[in-house]
Amino acid sequence: MTDEQRLIQAFLDEMRRRYADEVDAVGLPDGTLDYVRSRVAAGDAETLLFMLKLGWLMGLQTGFAAGRAGDEAPPSGPGPIQA
Repeated sequence: MTDEQRLIQAFLDEMRRRYADEVDAVGLPDGTLDYVRSRVAAGDAETLLFMLKLGWLMGLQTGFAAGRAGDEAPPSGPGPIQA
C-alpha cells in the first residue's frame, strides 16, 4: 500500500469510527448494493469514482449552503458530516 493509500484508509477508518451510526442510517434506493457490486465485479472504477465525486460535491454544496445561511457548521445528527 502506498503512503497516499494509507492516508485515505486512515481517513476512512476515522470517519467510520466517528460516523458509523449516521452513515448506517442513510437509506439508499433498492438495488444500490447490487449495482455497486456489479460495477466492482466489472472493474468499472470510473463509475465508482464518479459516484464518490458526486457525493463529495453534494457535501461541499451542503456546507456552502449552511455557510451562506449564516450557520457556522451544519447541524449534527443524521445529515451533513464534517471531515
